[in-house]
Amino acid sequence: MQTTSAERHESTDLEQRDVRALKEYMTTLSLGDDVYSVTTQSGSEYCVGAREGRCTCPDHQYREVECKHIRRVAFATGERPIPAGTDADEVDAQLGQHVEETPKVAATDGGVTLAEFTTGDTDEDECWCDDHDFPCFDCYLEGRRDLYE
Repeated sequence: MQTTSAERHESTDLEQRDVRALKEYMTTLSLGDDVYSVTTQSGSEYCVGAREGRCTCPDHQYREVECKHIRRVAFATGERPIPAGTDADEVDAQLGQHVEETPKVAATDGGVTLAEFTTGDTDEDECWCDDHDFPCFDCYLEGRRDLYE
């Protein structure tokens, strides 16, 4: 079923796919040549061709929309600036963590600042994933937390 109007998030007037791309736990890994692997919090993995704007997920394949995975890659690589006024505490702490590029934030005057976007995770002794059921990629790799705790 194709939707004709974009769903919007009430507080920021962002499309729901943008909100999910920023807030949901996803890992974005570069596979080279503007191709990325995006693994979601449910463990599903999709291949995103950033240059062509393609994704292997059902949302993109069947609805022909720019899915949250394509948007996640664009936010993580700085191709699409994070909207000004976005609460850093609500953005996934892994955004841009596993790609060479840096997320950018839109300036309130409409320009783009090149300042690095930092999430609310500033405590070096603890990880943001301590408060969540799903471990972050680093904790999983370091063996600090298991996927099925």
